[in-house]
Amino acid sequence: MNVSISRIFLFCFLFVSLSACNRLDKTELPWKEITIPTTDRLEGVYFINDTVGHLVGGNAYQNGVHLVTYDGGLSWSSSTFSNTVYDFTPLDNGEVVQVGFSGLRRKVNREENWFTQGFPTLNHVPPFNAVSKGANDQLLVGGGIAFKDGIILQLDGDFRVAALDTFPAEISDLTFLDPIRAVAVGYGIVLHSDNGGTSWMRLPVYNDFFKSVHFPTPETGYIVGFSGSILKSEDGGLSWVTQRDGNRLTVSDEPFRSVFFANESKGFIVGDSGLCWMTTDGGDNWKEINNLPNRNFYDIFIQNEKIYIVGDEGTLIQLDVP
Repeated sequence: MNVSISRIFLFCFLFVSLSACNRLDKTELPWKEITIPTTDRLEGVYFINDTVGHLVGGNAYQNGVHLVTYDGGLSWSSSTFSNTVYDFTPLDNGEVVQVGFSGLRRKVNREENWFTQGFPTLNHVPPFNAVSKGANDQLLVGGGIAFKDGIILQLDGDFRVAALDTFPAEISDLTFLDPIRAVAVGYGIVLHSDNGGTSWMRLPVYNDFFKSVHFPTPETGYIVGFSGSILKSEDGGLSWVTQRDGNRLTVSDEPFRSVFFANESKGFIVGDSGLCWMTTDGGDNWKEINNLPNRNFYDIFIQNEKIYIVGDEGTLIQLDVP
């Protein structure tokens, strides 16, 4: 009996000690909140330059919203839709594209209305979560619902379906690394393509709902998961090293939503309940920025030394890259 109690005490001591070792240093950064004309949940932010920025979001099964500024956030124009918008990208030809619960929409210029892009060869398409632009306005679009209906479309410059792949799990994010290489992540799944998304190879990376992938260079990239995993690649996404295992018993559960790096070394992660982490050494060490509002953050974007974070209740926060 005494032996069992001793073992339990030793286990608890080791657990608390290891947990303490994993606690982050904390820091504060100056920030400001930009007022925008919506209180909807914002899912994505994309600034093309210092003056032109886009925000997308909404409420699932209720409404979608897309806001754009042409003066650096001083004023915003808004478009509304029947369902949530999740992601956005500009095209080289001046058009812009957004994806969401109701598919893909295009807009030729700022004066015209949005046009819903149909795919007559597809009978049923799950929600689109992410879009990435490659060479010659080629697009990759990914989506799905949790542990089913994963899909990636490769679209040519005329929005025709050039390739279609389905997967046993949702695709939550994807990105081109260069004209031929791409990486996609999702519900316990990490994929790599070496032919522009025509076909995909599943990699032996599991055990998290991977929410976001970002490559600051064609070779160096990062993935974060909703259970708190951080992965790094230094060979263009062919192999991944776990920097933080969100499933380890001694690691706190951190609901990561989005990752973005300004360069190979300096990057940020955002997530629920005001979570914002920063690294300046390529993810070897992280600091917690602990003076932001206690709201769920869903996306982060860096443009010209400005950090933009979006989240619940129409939250748009701006920080300077330290």
